[in-house]
Amino acid sequence: MTKKLSGYYQQAYAVSSKHFNQCFYCGCEATERDYCPPLHMLQSIVDLGEDAEFISIPACYECFALLHNERVLTIDARFIKVKKKITTKYAKALRIFHMWHESELDDMSDEFVHSIRAGMKLGAEAAERLAFQGYSYATEDASVTVREKRAEFDVQGKTFYDFKDALNYCINDLGVDRSEFYKLVVEDYNGDFNRALGQYRHRHDRVTAASDADTLIKSFAKQHKQNSDFVTRTVKHFINKDPSLTTEGALEQLYNNYIKK
Repeated sequence: MTKKLSGYYQQAYAVSSKHFNQCFYCGCEATERDYCPPLHMLQSIVDLGEDAEFISIPACYECFALLHNERVLTIDARFIKVKKKITTKYAKALRIFHMWHESELDDMSDEFVHSIRAGMKLGAEAAERLAFQGYSYATEDASVTVREKRAEFDVQGKTFYDFKDALNYCINDLGVDRSEFYKLVVEDYNGDFNRALGQYRHRHDRVTAASDADTLIKSFAKQHKQNSDFVTRTVKHFINKDPSLTTEGALEQLYNNYIKK
């Protein structure tokens, strides 16, 4: 039955010999063929008249297994899906690889260094698989899908071809906090450095503004011999009534309404 169903699919093969026997999704050795859509879903997809590419393509065992139960009907969509799954599966190792440097391990215990190095090695392998961009492939009807592109990471107009290089630039040159920014760019913005930077700065601008407001309130309370809790509550009350008010404006209103008299 499986063999009969497989007749629906065009067999895809790498155009260039350098990609023969290579997983289309991650670049590892191909031992399987990934069916798009999966063979065990074919009958329902045909019955429902869903649009699908009906292509089988070389894949390693892990990518094949990760995609086996995914109702994803195009090769490009399956490519994106498996990258997300690899990112999730190896999240801890990827974090260690991106966050640690060999030079930081010198003064640590042998047991800890062994654990970190193992994580860095596994993370480096996962990062290499994530960076793999696929290859151009041909199907049996001689049509060719060109897929020769290189991963790029834009950071404020500066282009990087390696995620770790882009991350280190943000940490070392733009002064972001390593742990906080890594979480933003990986977990919240899926590798979009510019959006992550925008959110990071927004957060820190708010913290700075809150700190500045606190300083203003304490200074006002001391200058006018007022209870600081009273001043804080009153300022919040004025700003809630009129969100356009700044802390300075609210303090001025407090002074005119309750102290100047």
